[in-house]
Amino acid sequence: MKTINKKTPRWQLKLTKFGLIWLAASIVFFILAANYSNNLLLFIALLFIAVLMNSPWLTWLNIRKLNGQILTIEPVYTDQVGKVKVQTTNPLAKYTSGLSVSFQSSTLAKKKANAKGSANNAMQSASLALNKAQSTITDIPIKPLTRGCFPLENIQLNCTYPLGLWRWHKAINSDAKLWVYPAPQGKLPLPKPKAKQGTYLKREQGDFSHIRTYQRGDSLNHIAWKQMARTGEVMTKEFDGGEGLNQTVLSYQNIKQGTLESRLSQLCRWIVDCHQKQLKYAVELPNQTIAAAQGEAHKEVCLQALSQFGLTLPTEA
Repeated sequence: MKTINKKTPRWQLKLTKFGLIWLAASIVFFILAANYSNNLLLFIALLFIAVLMNSPWLTWLNIRKLNGQILTIEPVYTDQVGKVKVQTTNPLAKYTSGLSVSFQSSTLAKKKANAKGSANNAMQSASLALNKAQSTITDIPIKPLTRGCFPLENIQLNCTYPLGLWRWHKAINSDAKLWVYPAPQGKLPLPKPKAKQGTYLKREQGDFSHIRTYQRGDSLNHIAWKQMARTGEVMTKEFDGGEGLNQTVLSYQNIKQGTLESRLSQLCRWIVDCHQKQLKYAVELPNQTIAAAQGEAHKEVCLQALSQFGLTLPTEA
């Protein structure tokens, strides 16, 4: 059985609004020149048509080898301005003005349409300062969003060089998504570890075991400073046994007051605090329970769960 591969995007040509006006003016000049036998109007009409027909080829000679790809997209919090990094390669090393990159998310368009009654602002774009460099990285700003996961669709390169009569555009294959987390807000203190939680942490009151290489998320209190001074490598102390300390549980149900968004913001505040303090924590939502862990990956899993809570599954009070 043959596998079907995605088609390689190709440049496509489209007449702009200014190009339509230019074409209409050319037709009007030609009709007037024919009716009144005016050679000057006939010359202007033919000149307009010649410029209209030849301008896209000038652009094609410069952009035919241009390609773009999406780089890593950093998640943001609610009401923050996000950024999408797009890398454009220019193998021909030719200068091209009027080049831009744009994208449109269907989810973003629906949210803006519901909020403002239209989706005219759903398209995001940024110009590219593409000189003769082989590679250019451009940030596309994304206006403040509400929480959720936004697929960035219809990402494409655009070029209206030289007169803006035609627009060449080329799609960029990408499955990129932008995560928007709840704003980390709230004044409630961090919950204390409770008894009978099952999973526990070990304090370093036990016997020293060995030294290992430092891993992201390890407690700074366990760093072997003497070993680090001798070797230059960051090492962490390991201990066996010790006194048990119950895990920190961050529960949605324990936040009794506030709206859905304010309660999620409080949970987000707790998650950020636990991550900064390098604590091991679990998150309990009405529709999901995330086991206790720590580190950057665990933080992202918890925040992603908060960002989607109530958007795809019914919430419970």
